[in-house]
Amino acid sequence: MQQVGRYQILDTLGTGASSRVVRGYDPMIDRAVAIKLFSPALSRGDSRSRFLREARVIGKLSHPYIITLHDMGIEESTSTPYLVMELIEGQSLELILSKGSVAFPTACAWAAHVAVALQVAHRHAVIHGDVKPANILITNDGHVKLTDFGMARLASHDSGDSSLRGTPAYWCPEQIQGRPQDARSDIFSLGVILYEMLTGTNPFAGNSLQVICNHVLSSAPLPPSRLNTSLPTPLDDILAACLAKDPQQRIASAAVLAEQLYPLARRKVVTAPSAPASSSFRIRAANLLRSA
Repeated sequence: MQQVGRYQILDTLGTGASSRVVRGYDPMIDRAVAIKLFSPALSRGDSRSRFLREARVIGKLSHPYIITLHDMGIEESTSTPYLVMELIEGQSLELILSKGSVAFPTACAWAAHVAVALQVAHRHAVIHGDVKPANILITNDGHVKLTDFGMARLASHDSGDSSLRGTPAYWCPEQIQGRPQDARSDIFSLGVILYEMLTGTNPFAGNSLQVICNHVLSSAPLPPSRLNTSLPTPLDDILAACLAKDPQQRIASAAVLAEQLYPLARRKVVTAPSAPASSSFRIRAANLLRSA
C-alpha cells in the first residue's frame, strides 16, 4: 500500500493539472482524510520553502466554511509534498451546476457562506486567487466548504512560471491584465459563480481563451433577472457590483456581500419550496459574520 508520511493512500478522488487528491487513512487518529499530492518539483530549492510557507498560511485559516488543513509534509522517499485535509462527503458545486441552475435562496445562501469564508481569509491577508465551482464543496447535509486556498500560487511555483492560473471563465479583469489582485478579485470570481448558479449560464463563457478573456474585459452581462424572471431584482444590482470591471467599483468587501445576500436567502420560491438550502444558515449568519 502506498504511503506518504504516516498516511495510507487508499484511492484517487480527483486529478488536476499540477496535483492529485486521494482518499487516505490516518492510523494514528483512526480517521479518513483527503490528501493533496503535488509534483516532486515543488520540494526542490526555493520551491520547498515556498510550499511550506504557503501551507502554514493556509493552516491558520480556521472556520466552519473553510476546509480544515490537518497536516502537511514532504515524503522524502519520493520527494512528494502533500497537504492532509478533512475528507468531505458530498459533491462539488461544479458537479451540481452541470445539472442546471440552483434555486435562488439556496444560491444566495451558498454564495453568502463562501463570502464569509473569503472574509476570514482576507482578514489574514490571504487572497484565494482561484475561486471557482470546483473549489466549493457542498456536504451531504448542505453545508459549504471552500477549499484550495493558495493552490494557484503553489501551482505557479511548481511549474516555475508566473502565467495565468485558474479557470478562465472565473478570472477577474486584473488577473487577465497582469495587475495586482486583492480581496475584490475574489469577489469578482464569486460574482461569476453566483450568476451561474442563478441563471445556469456563465456570464463570460466562450469557445476559446481569447474569447473568454475579451468577454471578461469588455462584456457587460445581462441582468440575471432577464434570464430568470423568478429572481428578485435586488440581485441585479448585487451582481453588477460584483462584476464591475474596475475593482474600485465593486462591493467593498466579502462581508458586505454576505450581508446583502443573507436576507435574499431567506426568501421562499413558490415554484420550488423544497430547494435544498442549508438549514443552519439563518441562525448562524450573524455570528459567522461577527467572527469573520
